[in-house]
Amino acid sequence: AHMGCDMLHKDVSILVKKLAKEYKIDIDPRDYGVKLIGYQGPAITPAEKLKSFINMIDSLKPGNTYLFVDHPAFDSPEMRAIYHIGYENVATDREGVVETFTSPLVIAALKRKHIKLISYADLKK
Repeated sequence: AHMGCDMLHKDVSILVKKLAKEYKIDIDPRDYGVKLIGYQGPAITPAEKLKSFINMIDSLKPGNTYLFVDHPAFDSPEMRAIYHIGYENVATDREGVVETFTSPLVIAALKRKHIKLISYADLKK
């Protein structure tokens, strides 16, 4: 379901659901009322990502389950080989995600808001 491609056509959605059940990976956050969220503000540089991520954390409301998706990775030769026109800085961009996710400021914001991080498997519990 990456980037919503499971919703391209009704037949694709049916096939994806069937395969997900067959492989026992049929956890669709939409079935559990999960709200999709994103950065709140600019997120180009690592500093912008950090600030916008904390802004997003601060906007979350108690009692809801949220899903934030990004692509953390280390800046490595392998990551530097991945790019496309208009997104040539994949490695540094994704390293900025790692820096954001592991920042003591983010950890403090999560604690301050009493946010519990969960896995997809936790949704079924």
